[in-house]
Amino acid sequence: MVSQNEQNALVENSEDNEDTEREPSDQPQPPEGSEQETQEENEKQSKKLEKGTIFALSVLLGMKYVFGRIKINRDIDSAQVRKKIDSIVACGGIISPFLVVPALVCLDTNLELEDFDGHTITKDTPNLSFILVIIDGQHRFEALKQLNKKRVKEGKEQYEGYCHLPLIDNCAVTTLLREANSATTPWDGMDWLTQLLVTAQKGGIPTQKLKWVKEKAKTGSDSAAWTWLYGKTVSKATSIKASKDPKKLEDLADVTSFEEDKKLYEAAAKTFTQSAAKVLGWKVLPEWVHKKLDSLVKRDIVRSKAIAQLVKFLEGMESKDVQEISEIKKSLDQSKDNKIIAKLDELFANLKD
Repeated sequence: MVSQNEQNALVENSEDNEDTEREPSDQPQPPEGSEQETQEENEKQSKKLEKGTIFALSVLLGMKYVFGRIKINRDIDSAQVRKKIDSIVACGGIISPFLVVPALVCLDTNLELEDFDGHTITKDTPNLSFILVIIDGQHRFEALKQLNKKRVKEGKEQYEGYCHLPLIDNCAVTTLLREANSATTPWDGMDWLTQLLVTAQKGGIPTQKLKWVKEKAKTGSDSAAWTWLYGKTVSKATSIKASKDPKKLEDLADVTSFEEDKKLYEAAAKTFTQSAAKVLGWKVLPEWVHKKLDSLVKRDIVRSKAIAQLVKFLEGMESKDVQEISEIKKSLDQSKDNKIIAKLDELFANLKD
């Protein structure tokens, strides 16, 4: 925890420090003054943030610092935020500080940044040197913000937050991100997908396909999202290898047939809507689609024509059949997936007739 003397010293060195505490702000706000004064102030303030020092959030806000996040980092999970709020209340405050790095460090490695309102941060963003990117602790940061907003309304004292820079020099942001998260709970598929995105961006590898998978996984599962494009899920072992081997990552992220492949999902998404949209996140549907695609191609049907045939089938499904599939349950002698496959086979056979 930062001592009162250290906090006072930091505050006294800030010419623009405000006397009152402010609620954590999501929007980058430029320090006042002329452009030259701002530049001089930026250089002066930046030198005060040194490794090995823990900074109080209120002090940084008083120095006009604001916070951002890496776009492709873990999405903020409201359930996790609620758990963090309960933890902060139970412990009477934040136990560990947020790990932050200057925004420019992230931008120099081609990472896309945004503030906590979703606005993009670039090298042209005003007062860039006053923006710190949270590498580890964004759920605690969000929990603290929500909790303090409530406490202000109730006339209660706000909880303090704390930040620190990496304790070692020359450590890549991607490494910091991986190590900071692996120190808590084992990574799941979405975490490794995030790591692949970070690595691809840094290496100049196309990210359209990886971003598409991550976006679709938000409403289903990463396994189903991968399967819509590849016909099978991408295992954790494959993701780990791809994160370390540029050639494997290039193969995984290859966009040669991306536009054509995603037509299958788009066709299904037009049909499986509202309460039936959940089926898009089940592996069984994309697995069936790709097995049928492989079967058609093996019969010497050109792949593009085979895809067109499946698109026609998916878009032409009747609402009663879609609803039936979405409500199928397992029975004593048959799994839910097998019953769905049987229904799809029946419908496709009728289409060909």
